[in-house]
Amino acid sequence: MAMIVNQGYAEETNRLKRFWIWLWYNDATRLLIILGVPVIPVVVLAGVLFGPGEYLRPVAMSAYVFTFGWAFIDNDYSNLRRIGMDEYRKKLSK
Repeated sequence: MAMIVNQGYAEETNRLKRFWIWLWYNDATRLLIILGVPVIPVVVLAGVLFGPGEYLRPVAMSAYVFTFGWAFIDNDYSNLRRIGMDEYRKKLSK
């Protein structure tokens, strides 16, 4: 779990963490969260596992509130600097 310190920010070397930072701090991902796209697989999985029913509406609402709240709270775009990008997703000069 090595990190290299560069310009005051630790550069992430773990490929999975780099991918997650790139994905999570992407405006398209945030738009999909607002539209509720992450709720679809949760509802489909619950429907397949437990069958159709009235419980799917609260499951969908809970999944939406969870992902929306997570995106709202974890909104520090300066984490992009850990993968060599600035807050506007432009490459940092070395």
